Amino acid sequence: MDRSQDVSLEEVFWRSPAHVQMMGGYLHSNNILFYFAESPFFDPTSNNASLAIQASYNDAFRHFVETREAFEGRLKTMQGLEFMVAYDPLQAAAQSETAFAHEPGNIWVIRKQMRQKRPGMEDDVVVLATYYVVGDCIYMAPSIASVVGNRLLSAVTSLTKLLNAASPLPIFTPSYGHTYMPPGPKLLDTAQPTAQPQPSKEGTPAPDGPAPTKAPLAGANVSSTTFQDTRSLMEAFNLLSRYGDEFMDENPLVGEPGSFILSK
Repeated sequence: MDRSQDVSLEEVFWRSPAHVQMMGGYLHSNNILFYFAESPFFDPTSNNASLAIQASYNDAFRHFVETREAFEGRLKTMQGLEFMVAYDPLQAAAQSETAFAHEPGNIWVIRKQMRQKRPGMEDDVVVLATYYVVGDCIYMAPSIASVVGNRLLSAVTSLTKLLNAASPLPIFTPSYGHTYMPPGPKLLDTAQPTAQPQPSKEGTPAPDGPAPTKAPLAGANVSSTTFQDTRSLMEAFNLLSRYGDEFMDENPLVGEPGSFILSK
């Protein structure tokens, strides 16, 4: 993989069986950092790279690369960018005696961190990134900002889909406002008394009776049975939600309390 490519390292998966074979066929404590140095996650300007180059040209530094304890011990005396093993599964297995030294399911944790020296005090170490080595595969742990950003993006995308699906549902009319069901036609009020004819003026003969009303248009009485049933069902649910815990007698009592006088 070309390290110059502009690719988010959180999306990179890297493994190299050839390097594992060159290092003895399996990863262990003394070669895990050198295997990690071949991946695109490694920074060639780190103290790890500087110390490895010094050991290859100076025999006085060669013993620092023989074991991981000596290598990391030397890194702790330096200042700057470094890669350290934060979790060694082989050491944990040696303490619990439950795993073999070359078990393929071992998970290593390596941290990229910046070390600053403070005279008379402990070093100031800031963790910049965390990596996992599962078998011979290396992954980068996502940052908290990436996880939260992805969750927010997923929530916003779901809300956008919901609004797009709900936007055509409400219907607006000047008389009913915003509704989710189309308003039905208004029924004629037959209980209204008919208007009486005015008396005749100056001997003008009055009509014998009320003028015959025109038959209502067929479209005025068109009401879908399904719509009326749905409206009745909605009104029933509304009454249930408002008066579900109450009841009313057919013949309510009237009068003062204690006098059982029925209204009918």
